[in-house]
Amino acid sequence: MRGDQVIAEILKREGVEQIFLFPFTPILEAVSAAGIRPIVARQERVAENMADGFSRITNGARIGTVTVQQAAGAENAFAGIAQALTDSSPILFLPGGMSRLEAGTPPSFDAVPNFAATTKWADRIPTADAIPQRMRRAFTALRTGRPGPVMLEVPVDVAVEDLSTDLDYQPVAAARAGTDPDAIRDAAKLLLAAERPMIWAGQGVLYAEATAAVTAVAEFLGAPVMTTLLGKSGFDETHPLSLGTGSHSCTDMAIDYLDHCDAILALGTSLTHSVFAPDIPAGKRIVHNTIDPRDLNKHHTADVPLLGDCRLAAESLLEELKSVSGSGEGRPEREVAEAHVAGTRAAWDARWAEKLTSDQVPLNPYRVIGEFMALTDPAQTIVTHDSGNPRDQLVPLYRPTTPRGYLGWGHSTQLGFGLGAMMGAKLACPEKLCVNFMGDAAIGMVGMDIETAVREEIPILTVVLKNSAMGNYEKHIPISVEKYGTKFLTGDYADLARALGAHGERVEQPADIRAAFERGIAANAEGKPALIEFITCEEPDMAIPPRS
Repeated sequence: MRGDQVIAEILKREGVEQIFLFPFTPILEAVSAAGIRPIVARQERVAENMADGFSRITNGARIGTVTVQQAAGAENAFAGIAQALTDSSPILFLPGGMSRLEAGTPPSFDAVPNFAATTKWADRIPTADAIPQRMRRAFTALRTGRPGPVMLEVPVDVAVEDLSTDLDYQPVAAARAGTDPDAIRDAAKLLLAAERPMIWAGQGVLYAEATAAVTAVAEFLGAPVMTTLLGKSGFDETHPLSLGTGSHSCTDMAIDYLDHCDAILALGTSLTHSVFAPDIPAGKRIVHNTIDPRDLNKHHTADVPLLGDCRLAAESLLEELKSVSGSGEGRPEREVAEAHVAGTRAAWDARWAEKLTSDQVPLNPYRVIGEFMALTDPAQTIVTHDSGNPRDQLVPLYRPTTPRGYLGWGHSTQLGFGLGAMMGAKLACPEKLCVNFMGDAAIGMVGMDIETAVREEIPILTVVLKNSAMGNYEKHIPISVEKYGTKFLTGDYADLARALGAHGERVEQPADIRAAFERGIAANAEGKPALIEFITCEEPDMAIPPRS
């Protein structure tokens, strides 16, 4: 077997069914011959975003894999890999490389040292005989510990070099680490002593498939649950203990209970201080579970650190809580907590009802969101936002009910990520309605890849909230906006979609919103991608809490 054939065979054994790319690459012919479907994007970043969305939807059980050509392809691919690292997404990146004789020689781009800073592990395959060992290490890194991208460069001469022995390779099993029993006991003691505990649930809940365990802990403690931006959908937001999502824009319920609580159980989260997470008020006792020791005491001191897999930690904690309390029924404080959350939510819902049903023209983007939520079943839908206003308007209001029913992202706010992510999500879950919300700036980055969805027959629904501007930028660049109109954009995106072969339509009147959604969803059901362009106003009223 040649090196490229070895890689293809290993990918098949590891369950890889498609590979995302922008050709040419040294392994493309071999993976195609092996029956692995090549999915060609219009640019490297979107190919990586597709792999990223695929891996997130499968919780890393099936690894999204990307290959690009050496030099220019690897250079163009940098942004997508950086996005995967900052959002802890496990994708396998297999760029081509110069021949071993030329590798690392200026002026050639040397991918390995450059990608070392944006991956869990980056290496160059030195020989064909080394491929099984390097691939084994790569999949081990992808399935163990904190998720993140892994890069293996495939030099063009290694791809055509023969393996000197028979291929000996077994698929890599995932490994999980449990938590310290002493820490579990300390955590249970602290939480049972608290009068008003709450849970801060991060992306680790999703990757560990810990939703059921976290829900059981929340119900036993009577602890309301706030999810992070990346952890959104890790807890059913229709549950009476749900506080919704704490992000750059945030629910009143989350902000209220952060003030109200006296202890926080942080599960599967880094607790990183960020504009994409609310502040933790002083004086709160913290039990912090994370899989990565670098997170502990980084920005918030942990009274009890719980290092290890989120599901194992939550299950062990629940057993200890029941043992210490002597009851399997849970604390009576649950009713009080649910009543408190319900009161705050009622006021929140009333505050946003007018915007969700607004008849203003140009359309209020919240009316578009309101119609979408009223029409669709969150249990059968996967939704994501793009950066900026679409994120800040959608995240606090949309209420997912199932894990990965919403893809929250944004530690790296790369405009356009949502389009590729939803194509990857649709490939992972073809039975679901897959929808990405984006604005003018985001579609300007990746709009040509609507043709990818058409050509590759990936029927997603793209919702463009078109206000012809980069919303609310004037507060950051007032002089540029006033003198030169720097924030304003133009374009007819429904026309673009139709030209690229998708269903496309433009909506300007409130009464037409729901029917347009119904036609777009019907087009998806027939196997056709759809784009609906809603002509909206700029809407500055977002649920963004003040920063300390």
